[in-house]
Amino acid sequence: MNKILTALLLAAIAIPAAHADDTPAEVRTKAFKKMLLQSFEPMGMAVRERAPYNQAQFAQQAEALKTLAAEPFKHFPAGSITGKSRAKPEIWSQPAKFQADKDAFLKSVDNLAIVAKSGDLAAIKKSYGQVAQSCKTCHDAFRGPEK
Repeated sequence: MNKILTALLLAAIAIPAAHADDTPAEVRTKAFKKMLLQSFEPMGMAVRERAPYNQAQFAQQAEALKTLAAEPFKHFPAGSITGKSRAKPEIWSQPAKFQADKDAFLKSVDNLAIVAKSGDLAAIKKSYGQVAQSCKTCHDAFRGPEK
């Protein structure tokens, strides 16, 4: 029993330490990917009718997106264009626009979480499209090509 507890404690300590050396660019990329893979894309499959629509599951994924949505934006400190970062310098030279695009994205995500509870698939598709458009707007202005 003590060996199991010791192993669990060591694992709990090691996991954050393994990511402590990640650059802000790596951390935000992981956060964006987590958001995309765990909620946004599974919802997109239902919206595009490539997977069955399940109201409860969709609402749960929309809530998960709402929970994850703000995390990547915490990792844009000045000068964090390193490695494979696709962030453009405009993020820091146009902070008001970046903030406005972030706010629009978060508002659209909040709205999707509300609409998802209704079960109105037409309204859900429209709201999902607004989230996708807010992603595109920000990417067009602040995300460069793959390196």
